[in-house]
Amino acid sequence: MLVWLAENAPTAEVRHPADFLPAEIAERAQEALARSPEPPPAQEPVERRCADCMKLPAKPGIRAVEIGTDAVCDMCGSSANKRAALAMIEAFRTRGLRRLLVVGGGPGTAEDLRRLLAGEVDIRIVDGEGHRNAAKADADLRWADVVAVWSSTILSHKVSKLYTDRRDAFGGKLVTVPRRGVAALCMAVIEKVGLTTW
Repeated sequence: MLVWLAENAPTAEVRHPADFLPAEIAERAQEALARSPEPPPAQEPVERRCADCMKLPAKPGIRAVEIGTDAVCDMCGSSANKRAALAMIEAFRTRGLRRLLVVGGGPGTAEDLRRLLAGEVDIRIVDGEGHRNAAKADADLRWADVVAVWSSTILSHKVSKLYTDRRDAFGGKLVTVPRRGVAALCMAVIEKVGLTTW
């Protein structure tokens, strides 16, 4: 009997569950599976900042996150000079200023200032030991929005006098910087323009 059943019984076809679905539903399911999945939402860029740089405005589309003192700040690189330069750039931007004249300073600090302010503040630096006459000093004073006389650096009296003697006409632009260092100069300029950011 088993032999007869094996030879004469109808064969059972193996059927897929999808065979029992109406054709239109199967078609819609295949289309949905063929579509590429939605990309995950874009992560908002994050800028890690020290406490001082947190006081400066964030760039559009970037979220600032405060870091501890042991981590490096993405904005200033944990450099006091760069931090002060960034604050001065912001003070200039807020006040609508663009041009800074620095009278005095050594070659190293002049190079640092140019690098830190590049593309943000137009800067001219008068060599404190160079030759300057009254006409050039007058043109410098008229050009500048702020004039920083860096008294504690390499600066001869005959050069500084060309600028400080014009306080009657240009006193609103002049600030004397009594300390050395790029950060000290930037902070004195910030105070002059009336925007102490920290």
